[in-house]
Amino acid sequence: MKKLIEYLLILTISVIVLGSILGAFLDRPVFISYVYSDSMTPTLNRGDLFFINPLSRSADIGDIIIFNLRGSWTVHRVVGIVEGGYITKGDNNVATDQQGKKTNPISPKEIAGKVIMIGGSPLKLPQVGTYLQRGVSGRTKIILAALLVIVGALAFTGESTKHRKKRAKFIKIKFKTLYILASVLLLVMLSISMFVSWQVLPIEYAVTSAGGQREGWYLPGSTFEEEITIKNGNFYSMVYYLEPESPRIVEISETHFELNPQEEKTIKVLINTPQETSLFVDKIKVNAYMPVLPRSVIDWLYGIRPFAPLFAILAETTIFLGLLYAISGIGNEDILKIRNRRSGLLRQIKMEVFGK
Repeated sequence: MKKLIEYLLILTISVIVLGSILGAFLDRPVFISYVYSDSMTPTLNRGDLFFINPLSRSADIGDIIIFNLRGSWTVHRVVGIVEGGYITKGDNNVATDQQGKKTNPISPKEIAGKVIMIGGSPLKLPQVGTYLQRGVSGRTKIILAALLVIVGALAFTGESTKHRKKRAKFIKIKFKTLYILASVLLLVMLSISMFVSWQVLPIEYAVTSAGGQREGWYLPGSTFEEEITIKNGNFYSMVYYLEPESPRIVEISETHFELNPQEEKTIKVLINTPQETSLFVDKIKVNAYMPVLPRSVIDWLYGIRPFAPLFAILAETTIFLGLLYAISGIGNEDILKIRNRRSGLLRQIKMEVFGK
């Protein structure tokens, strides 16, 4: 029963992770996502990580859905149902998304899923998205990866033998097991290092006839410049690629560059405001990769798909590790044998208590 629960847990985690990777590859949220604006405050705050049921494409009034709004994935609540689809609104917004006929009702095919609710509240991890968006230190990433691998090793790779007469347990660890664990650790570290450096940077502003009277207020049809800062929080270099996710972003001063460890760069973004007055959020997608491939190869692969360089880097590393194992010649020998003394100690205590 214990093994069944462990396998079910691993299967669930694998489905979530693989589904999320697939979602990133398809450029749509699957299973998990995080909030990057204040439109759903206080139900979902900026930076909250929430969980998605991707199989649900229908909704009732009060459900929170994830859908494509003017080219961007948005999480808002259903406040009405009409013939053409759903009327949606952020809990913190005054108007619905469809007010003024700027947006048509959301059809089921535009819905990526529903936010999973428990007791009327969304299932979420507060501020985890902010943590991932800002990135964590390289040392923390390694610790997280190591913990993941160690937990898996303790659950599934331990090999024990029991001698009935001596009641002693041994754990044998083969070279192949250690090598596989070390390889998985390296691959996980590479993946985490690149994944947590991927982010979507929002630029929020208001278009109003009172443009200029407050910071972030601009006149309709005007152009303004915004600055964003990209920082490499790792202890190794990273190659960054920036691309706009809104047609209102007309220019980014630098779209691809390399940053040394702990180095940062300020990028200028030029935005044309629309004629209508409203609140707007324009986003810039940031992808980062370890420069273990030639820069020209990474550029070419990124031009195909943002996930292509990541797969190529992991494939290159896997092939290298496989070749290294093949030429090592050590094979399947035991290189470590650990005696578990717990059972013997318990037996000794029992003998002393009962005077045997």
